[in-house]
Order: sequence, then C-alpha cells, then structure tokens
Amino acid sequence: MTTSPAQFLPAPDAAAAAARRALSPLAATTEDSQIRHVASEVWALQAQGAEICNLTIGDFVPAQFPVPPAFMERLADELRAGRTNYTPSDGIPELKKAIADQYRRELGIDFGPGSVVVGAGARPLMWASYLAFLSPGDGFAYGVPSWNTNYYGHIFRCEHLVMPGRAASRFLPTVEQVAEVLPRARMLVLNSPLNPTGTAYRPEELEPVCRAVLAENRRREREGSPPVMMLYDQVYWTLTGPGQAHTHPLALVPELAPYVIYLDAISKSLAATGLRVGWAVVPPHLQATFKTLVGHMGGFAPRPEQHATAWYLAQPELIQADRERMRQGIRARLGLLVETLTGMAAEGLPVEIIRPEGGIYLSVRFDLFGRRLPSGQVIETNEDIRRFLLHEAGLALVAFQAFGLEEDTGWFRISVGAADPAAVVRGLERVRATLKGV
Repeated sequence: MTTSPAQFLPAPDAAAAAARRALSPLAATTEDSQIRHVASEVWALQAQGAEICNLTIGDFVPAQFPVPPAFMERLADELRAGRTNYTPSDGIPELKKAIADQYRRELGIDFGPGSVVVGAGARPLMWASYLAFLSPGDGFAYGVPSWNTNYYGHIFRCEHLVMPGRAASRFLPTVEQVAEVLPRARMLVLNSPLNPTGTAYRPEELEPVCRAVLAENRRREREGSPPVMMLYDQVYWTLTGPGQAHTHPLALVPELAPYVIYLDAISKSLAATGLRVGWAVVPPHLQATFKTLVGHMGGFAPRPEQHATAWYLAQPELIQADRERMRQGIRARLGLLVETLTGMAAEGLPVEIIRPEGGIYLSVRFDLFGRRLPSGQVIETNEDIRRFLLHEAGLALVAFQAFGLEEDTGWFRISVGAADPAAVVRGLERVRATLKGV
C-alpha cells in the first residue's frame, strides 16, 4: 500500500504561511540568490525557442572550457582503484603537501602542509572562517559588488560594514574605505580577482589596505581585544589578464601572517566547479579549529578528486600548459566583448566598460536611464535595463544589485565561462541594433 502525504500537507495557497510558521526567523528572512531568478527567466525564454546570448553564468560549460584531460584521466584511475571511502576531515596528506608546495613555488608563501585545510569546494572553508571568528553583532566588513557576502552577513547575524564600490576604483574597496570601518570590524573580506567585476588589486592598492589592518591589530593586541581577520578569496588568481600579476597580502606585508585566511579551489583554475575540491591556507595555530569545523559540517572533498588534485598540482609544467590554454580561451572571449562594446561606445551608444584584469568577468554599463522604449516605458532602474536587453536583444546579464550594490547605476556583470564566441557575436549585433532604436 502506498501512502500519499499530499492530503495532509498545506494547500498551495497556504504553503507560504505554513513555511513562515515552521521556519526560524533567520531562515525565513534569508533571501535566495538573485542570480537564480535571472537564470530562471532565461531558461523559460530559451524553452520557448528564443535565442539568448546567456552571459549570466559564473561557471564553465565543458563544451567551451573542459577540465584538463590529464586530470580527468587521473580521476578515472582513482575511481577504478576504489578510492571511495572517507578522507581525513582536513584533507589527505598528499593533497595538503601539494597545495603547500604550489603556494611556496608560485606565491612565495611557505606555511607548510600544517596550514592547509581541504573542503568540498571553497564554500565550506568560507563558512568555517565565519564560524571561527564571527559572533552575532560583530562587524563584518566587505565591499560591494561582491559574491554572496551580503547574504552571509545576514546568516551570521553580523553588523554589515559595507564599502560600496565605485567605477573610479574599479569597484575594489579602497584603503580609505577600509580604514573607516576597521575600528568596528571583526572580519574583512576581500576578493581578487573580483567576482563580479573582473578587476584585481594592484600592489600599490592592496599594500596600504594590509598596513591599515596590521596597524589596527597591533593596537588591539595592546588592548587585549580580538583581531581583525582578513579572508582573502583568490579562487581566480590563476586566471589573471595580460600583463597582470596576481598580488596577495603576505607578499606585501608578511607581518599579517597571523591574521590572513587564503581561500582557493580547483573550481575556477581547472574549470572544475562540479568536482568540489577547495582549500584554505590558514595560520597554523588555527588549523585544528578549521579541521574541526569542516569535520562537523561534513564538508569533505571526495577522495578520488583529492588524490587526482594532489597528483595534478605536483606537475608544474602540465599546470602551466593547461593554464595558458584556459587563459587564451578566456582572453579571446573577453577581447571580443571589449572590442565590440568599445566600438559601440565610439559610435555614441550608451555603453561603458572597465577593462578586465582577471577571472572570467567584464564590467559593463548601459546608461539607458530616462530613455523611452517603443512600448512607452521610461527606463528608471537596472532591472528595467536588464529586462529590456533580455527581451529585446536576447542578451542576458546580471545587475550589480545581485552582488549587494544597491544603487541603480547601470552596471552589470558579463561572464564568459559559458560563452560560445559565435553566439556572442550574434548577441552583440542584436544589442547594437536595439540600442540604436532607443
């Protein structure tokens, strides 16, 4: 006999009220990512047969950016070898050593394997960082636009110390903004190269920020109060733009070593978002706490992927060859966008870009405010612009509001991880024609 619970569940028109009664206030007020709402609208239009140039996806489509073949072959070997049981909660020793060796070889950081904590992608390590240092009401300092930090500030019940980005600083938090919030901050989150803007810190920009944090922590040490911890999210560091070198805190101010958490993963460097291997490099005296937190959340990376990653990271020549191929693919797509959008601006169309410096993103502004559409509607918000470009030109973008920047500025994220160059060309031609009509 089959039991159907449907007769006992809330009716559709009562489901929302029932959820509110059941959920905690925190869960009931936590919003879903706005990017998913945009994606749902895009998928619905595609299902109706519309041709959409979808540049919303912060991921890699394997048809455009496959995981390196040598990595996949090694992963298959690990599966065939039956490596399918639990791992240590902070990662297998071989992978921790390979990560430490790569950081020493390429970034000049020599903490050793005892500073590495591995997780199922970078997100468990991000959560562990917040759990380790933040209590309700603590100051949580972050720039916007940025990926998910506004949501996490809500989840961890922090005081939001928001540093709104501006085009003049390429949307990166400035030392002046950081210095203003530091006295109230328990954690400072920085991301470079930055999702969603595709911009990256230069040494002369990051070093003053690091020195401000160091000065604040020396003051707090004299007082005996908890330090400001810096979470430095560098998951895109291997995908820097032409002539752009990745910079990071300890290369500039090594005295910050007790206060910096590095966040990293193979998700972007190997186009391996679904294989779920990430890590944090932490001060060694904090590693045991991170191991405990990741262990309790069950955020282990799968054993076959860990072994394959350990093998791969120990092949510097292979890494460099695969990385260069990936960079070329990203640069070709970003270059196509830059050339075409810059050409539109030269034609007098209301388009502005910030040239990309790293990652898979491009910042673009469509200054359509006050324009009257053929329907008679006057454009007033970013959402008006987004929907106009989607429905009239078949171009799908994500507004910076999805990343916490509240103002209607006309700025959007373009992502090329799923971009077919031919589809991009067609999409941009539609955009050019559409903009000429408003």
